[in-house]
Amino acid sequence: MEEKYLEVNGKTLFTKQKGKGEPMIFLHGGPGGSLDYFLPQMEPLSKDFQIIFYDQTGCGKSRVNQGHMYSIDDEISNLEELRRALNLEKVTLFGESWGSILALSYAAKYPERIDKLILTAAVGLTSEDYCAFKQNLFRKLGFYKKVLLGWYSFTSLFSSHASKKLEQLLDPYYVYSLDALRKKKEISYNKDALRHIGKELDQNYNLLQSLNELRTLPIIIAQGSHDILMPAYIKQHVMPHLPNATLTEVKESGHWTILEQPDQMVALTRSFMRSEGERSTGTGPLAQ
Repeated sequence: MEEKYLEVNGKTLFTKQKGKGEPMIFLHGGPGGSLDYFLPQMEPLSKDFQIIFYDQTGCGKSRVNQGHMYSIDDEISNLEELRRALNLEKVTLFGESWGSILALSYAAKYPERIDKLILTAAVGLTSEDYCAFKQNLFRKLGFYKKVLLGWYSFTSLFSSHASKKLEQLLDPYYVYSLDALRKKKEISYNKDALRHIGKELDQNYNLLQSLNELRTLPIIIAQGSHDILMPAYIKQHVMPHLPNATLTEVKESGHWTILEQPDQMVALTRSFMRSEGERSTGTGPLAQ
């Protein structure tokens, strides 16, 4: 897999690329995570597509100046400049969790640059959806763990040990099977990105005003059967706004579909890309 650093909007973004064919850019979760969310599980897609991973601003191996102010708009701008730096006319975006929000937000601003959208562990279209995600997670915790959550959340601002304790507390609620946690990589979070973008998601996230741009795009949402926002929630609160989208349930999976059901996710992606390709060219069983 080819690794390189790209200078984008005054930042240095770490990228990994492999394969040929239709370009697919992967948007990791967080905010504040890294491209390691996707690897090695999604690497088999390189047999059919050009797959591109990158660490978002200040995340993973990407670098940014001290004092940078993180925002959704800045991440959209960085993604657009990354597309241009890679000389790609149109792309498919594969967004996971917070990455699904970034994918939709980018598509709302640059719909002409989107081929398809693949979303998993989706968190919806509005601040209300984002808050519902957090509330559903909070409800799963008993009283004692809620107290621990508050304490670890506070002390993690000052201590990496507390950050680790916070992950250990919450991780079991992101999966269907605890066995999946054995495959989870240790990822260093960018706490500034999480804090600033998380606050924006709490207060100002609203894509309902951009539905005209999103409604015509081919979209698949692959939601874990036991995700924090379950498929029934996505069906009720998201799908009515996106008539061109398809909702697929990923069996025996929580929020981390890529970790728990990588084979399902690779197969779903290949099937969606193939069927939408046939639709756009007017060939195959989906042609009307």
